[in-house]
Formats: sequence, structure tokens, C-alpha cells
Amino acid sequence: MNNLTQKLNQKKYIYLMFLVTSILIVAFVNWHPGYVFATGDYRYHINRINALAESFRHFNFLPKVDGYFSGGLGYASSLFYPDILLYPSAILKALGVNTVLTYLITLVAINFVTFLLTYQAGKRLDFKNKNALIFTLIYVFSTYRLQVLFSRHDLGELLGMAFFPLVLSELIKFKKGEFKEWYILAFAMIGIGFSHIISLFMIICFAAMFVILNIKYFWNWDVWKAILKAAGLTLGTIAAVFLPIFEQMLSQDFKVSTEPLIHIQDEIQPFTKLVAHSFSNQVFHAHTVNIGSIIFFGLIIYTGYNFIKRKNISLTVIALFMFVACTEFFPWYQLRNSIFASFQFPWRFFSLISLIVAYFIANDDLKLFQKKYFTTAFVAVTLLLSFTMAQLTVQASPFRLNTYNSYDKISSYLIGAGHEYLPSSVNYDDVKENKPRDISYDKSTVSIENKTINKEYIQFDFDTGNTPTTIELPLFYYKGYSAKVDGNKSSFDPSLSDRGFTNIKLYGSGTFKMQYQYTFVQKLGLSITIIFLLYSGFILWRRRSYID
Repeated sequence: MNNLTQKLNQKKYIYLMFLVTSILIVAFVNWHPGYVFATGDYRYHINRINALAESFRHFNFLPKVDGYFSGGLGYASSLFYPDILLYPSAILKALGVNTVLTYLITLVAINFVTFLLTYQAGKRLDFKNKNALIFTLIYVFSTYRLQVLFSRHDLGELLGMAFFPLVLSELIKFKKGEFKEWYILAFAMIGIGFSHIISLFMIICFAAMFVILNIKYFWNWDVWKAILKAAGLTLGTIAAVFLPIFEQMLSQDFKVSTEPLIHIQDEIQPFTKLVAHSFSNQVFHAHTVNIGSIIFFGLIIYTGYNFIKRKNISLTVIALFMFVACTEFFPWYQLRNSIFASFQFPWRFFSLISLIVAYFIANDDLKLFQKKYFTTAFVAVTLLLSFTMAQLTVQASPFRLNTYNSYDKISSYLIGAGHEYLPSSVNYDDVKENKPRDISYDKSTVSIENKTINKEYIQFDFDTGNTPTTIELPLFYYKGYSAKVDGNKSSFDPSLSDRGFTNIKLYGSGTFKMQYQYTFVQKLGLSITIIFLLYSGFILWRRRSYID
């Protein structure tokens, strides 16, 4: 009993340390009296939270096309970008918490969850408590993760990275033949799927490489059954995410395909510069991306050691492959039209390289952490480098210090630099902010009165006489808009206009109303997800004795 109490108290203090550190990381860089430091895509992600909060206020808890965006023209943010893990932030916003505090709490929460899951992954790797904490420290304070937090503010990728350590721990356990807790792997993959689709694809590629390189350990039907169960549970649980995306992508073209802002072959780094920038722990800029000095030296040292001692060969090969894949030595130009181009930036691999090297260091095959004062010195150097980089990040971009007031005045037209999921024929430069939304139609063929145009629906009375006519509504077109007409009328399904907006064909007279409804595929995906979520809960309840 005393031993159990001691363990609980130890966990309590560890978790408290994680929470305090999570707050300090954000307060130290992002919060300044009267200002918040933020760069990259923070405006878009704040708009995602605002859009969700607006939907919640109208009792729409599963939005797909968010009328909040683009002044009411609507953007399929919630359809193409998983939102579920932003619900707590949106609830805070809907309850009246101001934008600055909501955003800072979100960043703290992401850090805290990353601490918790990385620490649990370390314990599942059978690390001693000190080694699990070192594993957590290295990964959470890795240069790339901090740069995503400080410089890029990509909340989706940051959330996905929180679950990466559990994927690594479970793959290593599978390799050892420990696969009875296969649902933990599924939990990690589901978390990534609910965070960031690109990260999910990336972690699937990583897992596939790990299995192939360790095929002799996985060449066992019981292991494959565990993998298939984890994959099935993952796919079923995130069906509400990927099925609607496939449906939309098959129904029309979007700018992400026809006018991509990012070409992966243009994002590679010269090998010598990548080495130099990693060696010197440079602040993130387009041409200074790097893995950081601790991860860089850890990769060099443990590559030599692992090849000499024939240990962790598969992970070493994967880390080296991903490092090379970020340089001009990798044939991205030849792969520019392949599915792998969807990574957008090869340096996203830095997150996995950092995770692998964190595992090497914490595993401590070199027995470094058994030496007197080494642990203290290592932790001090890690924190000093992180502290320095954080300060340099702010100093490099003082114009990124935004006033509190500016956070409540973020334009809803900021939908991400690439406008990836606008219909391909939309010319967004012609969509003027603060321009009144109006219906485009030929007044000689139809009379329209009593118009109501808001962010939830469009409604009006019409009369076309006996002439069928097509009108263009001020809504970007996505499959799923539904038209209802009351009166003597005939209406047709909404369609895509030449400008990427929503057309509707009317005949006769009546009252017309248009708003976004769920498609059959969206309803099917949601139903599958709910069933699998209930099944997941049942599995966890049945096996709760396994969970630490």
C-alpha cells in the first residue's frame, strides 16, 4: 500500500511538473504584456476555433462547411481539416472566453498532452522513470517541435506530433512480440487522424517502413492479426474524417490539386546547409529549417554506434533516409505528381527523426546517463539551447508581436495561404472583403424579393414566370448544399458555377431556401465512427486492467 501511494504521489508531481512546464513554454515565448507572439498560420487556426464556436452557438455541433469564413461565403474547413480536438477550445470561445486566452490555453493544452503521451510511451518502452523523463524532455523540447509551436503555429501538425511517441512505442513492442494491447496503437493512430491528415499519412509510411525492415519479426499471423485489428479500428473510428474528403475530392477539383501553392521539389534543402543549420540550431525560416543540434549530434553518434553494434538498425536507416529525403539528393522532382508530394514539405520528417533520436538517447546504450553529473549537464544544455532559440525566434520577428485587440479582429477571409480547398475556379483575389454578398441573376427572367442572406442560410421569394432560369448564390460550391422550395415551383440540385460558386435552377414561383446539409457519405462516415467509438470504449472498459 505504501509503495502504491508512493507511485501515485510520484506521478502527481511529474504531471504537475508537466503542466507547469507547459505553461512556462507558452508564457515565455508567446505571451508578452499587451502582446502575443504568433507567426505562420495562427490566424487561420484561430478562425477555425471561431468558426466552430459560431456553429456551436447555433447548435450545429458537427459542421462541414463553415459559413463563418469569407464573410459568409463559406469554406469547407471542418470537412477537410479534422476539428474534434479543437472542440475544447471552441467551447471556451463559445462560453465567452476571449480569443487571446483561448488560444494560449490551447497551446498549453497541446504541450501538456504531448508531455503526458510521450512520458507514457517511454514507460511502455520499459524505460526507467529517469529515462522516460529524458525521452520526454528531448522530444518535447526538440528544435523542430518547438519551431512548429513558436514559428509555424500549425495546430494540426502539433496535435498529431503528440501521438507519434505512442506509435513508436507500440511498433517496438510489436517487434518484441508484445501485441496483446494492440488497441493502444489504434488509439495513437486515431489521435493523429483526428489531428492532421498529412501527419497520418506520414506516420503510416513510417510504420510501413518499420515493418518491412523488421519483417522477420512481423512474419507471424498473430502479429498480423493484431496489426489488422488496430488498422480496422483506426479506419472505422476516423471514417467520419476521410470518407467525406474522398467524396468531395471525387466530385470536383480544388486548388490544392490545380493550383498548389507548395511544390515539394522546391522545399528541399542543400545537404551542406541542412547540416550547418542543424549544427548551429538555427531559428526557423524557409531556408534555415533544421533538426537542431542535440538531435543532429545524437543522430551522428548513434548512427555510428548502432551500425557497429548492430542495434536498432531499422530505426537508424529510417532516420537517415528521412534526413536525406529533405535534401537535394532525394528525387522529389520525379515524385512531384505522386501521392508522396502531399507531404508538401519534406522537412516534416524532422518530427520523426527527432522522435527516433530521442529514443536512442533515452535508451542509453552508451550508458552516458549513468555517469555522474551527465544527466544534470544534459538537461541544462537542452533547456539552455531551447531558451536561446526561443529568444532568438522572438528577436528575429519582433513585428510578429500582435496586440490583444488584433486577435478579436482577425479577418474571416484568412483561410490559409494556399486556399487549398476552394473550388479550383474561384478567383479569391476577386472576393473583396466587406463587399456585400448578393445573388447574381438576370432581372429580366426572374423576380427576387424578401431576401435573407446570412451565414447559416439564404432565403428569398422568387417568380420566374414560365421561364426556367439559373441564378448564382454567394456561396462557394461544395457537394452537400440542399435547396428547398415551397410553392408552385420546380427546382434542381445545386451545381458548380463557372466562378466556383453555387448555381441553382428555378422555375415557377415560391419561397426558396438553401443551406448546407450532410451528404449520404457524410452520414455514413459519422455512423461508422460512432459505432467504432462505442466499440473502442467497450474494448478499453474490458481491458482497463492493462492500462497504467
